[in-house]
Amino acid sequence: MIEFNTEDIEFKEDLIRVHDEVVRVLSLPKNIKVNLNFVSAEEIRIINRDTRKLDRATDVLSYPYTNLRPGEKLCVDDYAFNIDPTDDTLTIGDIYICVDRAKEQAFEYNHSLKREVCFLFCHGMLHIAGYDHIKEEDAQLMEKMQEKILTKLNITRKCFQSGFVTIVGNTNAGKSTLINALVGEKVAIVSPKSQTTRENIHGIYNADDCQIVFVDTPGYHKRNNLIDDEMDKQIRVAQEDTEVVVMMIVANKPLLEQYNELAKKVNKRAKKILVINKIDEVSYEKLYPQLFLLGKETTVNEILPISAMKNKNLDILISMIKKYLPCYDYEMRYYPIDEYTDKNLRHMVAEIIRERALLYLDDEIPHGIQVVVTDYKENTKPIQIYAELYCEKESHKAIILGKKGEMIKRISTSARLSAEKLVGSKINLQIFVKVKQNWRNDSKAISEFGLEISE
Repeated sequence: MIEFNTEDIEFKEDLIRVHDEVVRVLSLPKNIKVNLNFVSAEEIRIINRDTRKLDRATDVLSYPYTNLRPGEKLCVDDYAFNIDPTDDTLTIGDIYICVDRAKEQAFEYNHSLKREVCFLFCHGMLHIAGYDHIKEEDAQLMEKMQEKILTKLNITRKCFQSGFVTIVGNTNAGKSTLINALVGEKVAIVSPKSQTTRENIHGIYNADDCQIVFVDTPGYHKRNNLIDDEMDKQIRVAQEDTEVVVMMIVANKPLLEQYNELAKKVNKRAKKILVINKIDEVSYEKLYPQLFLLGKETTVNEILPISAMKNKNLDILISMIKKYLPCYDYEMRYYPIDEYTDKNLRHMVAEIIRERALLYLDDEIPHGIQVVVTDYKENTKPIQIYAELYCEKESHKAIILGKKGEMIKRISTSARLSAEKLVGSKINLQIFVKVKQNWRNDSKAISEFGLEISE
């Protein structure tokens, strides 16, 4: 049994499982007891000073009450005078685990705190049972026994990581391009026009050992209406419960100036990775002095130049992000492994239509465009999709329709081809152009369009 020095202890049941497995594997008597103490770094430093003349905090200390050798049977009768008559148990040693060091090592070895605490306890139990690691051959024997016990209990070094990562930056920084490249699917629409993304979109990166939920946010820009205010709220909300914030700036503008402006708006608590996108558009000679200055002036956790368009350094970005994600001893996924976004097909088709419209129309029109899919019949061949494309003025409607309907036909054909790639089936797409004046300042209209309005 285990005598804990506190009742408020994490992983208590797992520690009992480790104790019982050590007892079983080493054929120890069942009426033994160990005293398990959880201490701070300063407390274990004091114990080290008093007992080992060592002035530092170590992860675990073991003090056996017996003189066993590896593999030697423990005969309780040899210690009859030490048996506690109240519960008929023999205390065979004291174990001290430093909680502070356990947390540090869990992060350092990239596995869970549970795994580290269980490992340290198993390590301490083996010391009490006579195992040691002073000599190389003894260390190998002890390590083999540790892994045998923990693997049997399914407490392994392999951990699963998952968490939320918010991407923030100014308009046209390439956030949507980045999230599409990372996820490997079309999650967010991409356009050379600014203010393309209007709401937070989740893109889901899945791997055998992790799930990263990327949140693509609207770009920072000057607020001109109610929908712009709402986009700013969306950015703030996205940063509230996130493990990592990816701050995106671009290589073809002054780096430090962009960073300083962005840093004012970023969650101070989250880990921060500063990403410099579009490095394919500038020379290394021009970029390097600015990168050096960023390294001296910024307070972020990581800095990484990338090209989202060219998939440059995106694997390194994933590795950086994983350094700051929580570890789990089980497969912790927020979404099923075959999903890559939280948006349904109806929403994504609407966004594809808006993307095509943004691409082909004049600069003064796109910001006033919204698309709503009114009917989506997927049990027919081809799939029947009906959508309404809203603008704010009658004059804009005429431009969207184009001479003899040529522009809306161009938008519709391009959107249909893109949507067919998405759904993997033929589509009959019908788009109707409508006017809803000044809808971007109308909270009711914004809500009807499916855009969330914060209270």
